[in-house]
Amino acid sequence: MTVTLAQAGRLRFGFQLTAIDDTGKRVGDLIPNDNRTQTQTNNVNGNQRQYINHTGQGNAPTSSGQGSWTFRWKAPAQSVGRVTFYVAGNAANGNFSPTGDTIYTTEQSIQPGAALTNLASVSAASFASNASLTANGIVAGFGTGLSQDVVLANTVPLPTQLDGTEVIVKDANGAERPAGLFFVAPTQLNYLIPAGTVDGNATITVRRNGVDTAQGTATIEAVAPGLFASNASGEGVAAAVILRRRNDADTFEPVAQFNVATGRFDPLPIDLGPDTDSVFLLLFGTGFRAAAQSALSATVGGTAAPVVGAAPAPGFEGLDQANILIPRSLIGRGLVDIVFTANGKASNTVQINIK
Repeated sequence: MTVTLAQAGRLRFGFQLTAIDDTGKRVGDLIPNDNRTQTQTNNVNGNQRQYINHTGQGNAPTSSGQGSWTFRWKAPAQSVGRVTFYVAGNAANGNFSPTGDTIYTTEQSIQPGAALTNLASVSAASFASNASLTANGIVAGFGTGLSQDVVLANTVPLPTQLDGTEVIVKDANGAERPAGLFFVAPTQLNYLIPAGTVDGNATITVRRNGVDTAQGTATIEAVAPGLFASNASGEGVAAAVILRRRNDADTFEPVAQFNVATGRFDPLPIDLGPDTDSVFLLLFGTGFRAAAQSALSATVGGTAAPVVGAAPAPGFEGLDQANILIPRSLIGRGLVDIVFTANGKASNTVQINIK
């Protein structure tokens, strides 16, 4: 905080400030920064108050016709409602008596900000709680009052504001970056951890029309693999496609089919075909693009399956793709689990059905 008193032609300046609540009680702590200020306490109507004022050295002007004092105010740990700062200043003529001095008074009140609601952020692929997130990773954030309406982004690069809602990611180095937004809704929003976010603890803040409304924390790591599921739950049938290579020709086939009766996707049997076919599973996820190719592995139904490539999926922000060769030894196994590992970290488990 800085108090400045200015009056032309004056040779000495002084001030005193106190911070109290609406009942007249002291609020917080006033802390000097240098030898120009000092503190003292007193009782007024039975209430203890703290004051900060100039010292002997602090009555010297800081510039012609002006005195200024800088100090800190530490707010209380709990809200006490409105806080008012009462200030008096003396612009003195330097004759060592009260005659001819001018006294100024002012006051300034502040209100505590509204308490921020909690924002819980998880991988939008795995939905795993307490899991790390990654730069360029797709994240689902859950809370209340995150937006007024449901609004989807329709541009690339992603917008950083939708329906008046913004997400700010403050990384472990204190750098703040706006996150790209996929969509916003009153209780959920999906966003992209900004590129350049360093590893470590990050603070994620939701801002509505310029006012912070929700906040949470997350751990950022270079690699934290998550796989999308067709039913957007982090489990069940994989969000994937089959690439079949036959006679040097490639075709694509689905791994799931929407069941109108249940409103969910069911796995389709995957025919591995004759020995001359190579059948690849193209898995979609997020959080593993930074892993080295040598640090990727996968199992299908407990059987090691070669990862023949992994990279950012073209045309989609934050989406990663891993291509896995399905071993022919799995013919007839039916529903099997897929576990994908990057940098020694296993993703959530998804499934496919092998005929």
